[in-house]
Amino acid sequence: AAQLVQLGARTALVSQLTGVSRKVVKQLHLPLTGMPSPAGQVPFTDTWYLKNNQRLLHANVVWKLFQGFEHAGRSSASVLTHVYKTYLDIMDEPVLSLSRAYFAPRLVTINSWYEQTCDYCSQSFIGPLGNQGSICPACIEYFGFRCRSCGAKIKSHGNGRRKDACTRCQQSKKKKSEKSDLRSCQ
Repeated sequence: AAQLVQLGARTALVSQLTGVSRKVVKQLHLPLTGMPSPAGQVPFTDTWYLKNNQRLLHANVVWKLFQGFEHAGRSSASVLTHVYKTYLDIMDEPVLSLSRAYFAPRLVTINSWYEQTCDYCSQSFIGPLGNQGSICPACIEYFGFRCRSCGAKIKSHGNGRRKDACTRCQQSKKKKSEKSDLRSCQ
C-alpha cells in the first residue's frame, strides 16, 4: 500500500488492490507524500486514451509490461508497482499516471479493447475494434511522417491532411491509374 501511495495511486485504487481500508490509506498519504490523497475516481472509460495516439502507444507499452509481470504469481498490487516503475524507467516522457497505467490492461479484461495484430509490423497491440483499422499506435506514429509504400520520409506541411505517400509513390500510383483507365476505355 505504501509503494502504491508513493507512486501516486488514489485511495480507492490502493484500497481495492490491497484490501487496506480507505481510512488507513488516506492517513498514509500525508506522511508518505507530504500531500493529501489525490481527489477523483479511478478511470472508467477509454476516452482519454483515444484522444491522442501517444496515449495509445503508452497504454500498449504498459499492457506489454503487464503481460510479462502477470505470470510471475505476484499479487495485483505487486504487479502494478513493478509495471509502473518499469514504465517510468523506460519512457523518457511518461504520459500515464499510475491509475491510467492500471486501467489500460483492464480495458482488455472488461472486453472494451481487444488484442489485434498490426497489418504493418505484425506485432500484437490493444485497442478498440475498428480504431484505425489494424494498425498499431507505433506504426501510426512512424507512418505519420513516412511513405506507407516505400518508407521514405515525407516533408511535413503545417496545414491540411497528412500525406500518406511520397511524391515518387504518388506519381507511380497516378501512372498506374492512368494506364488502367486507358485499358478500360479500349
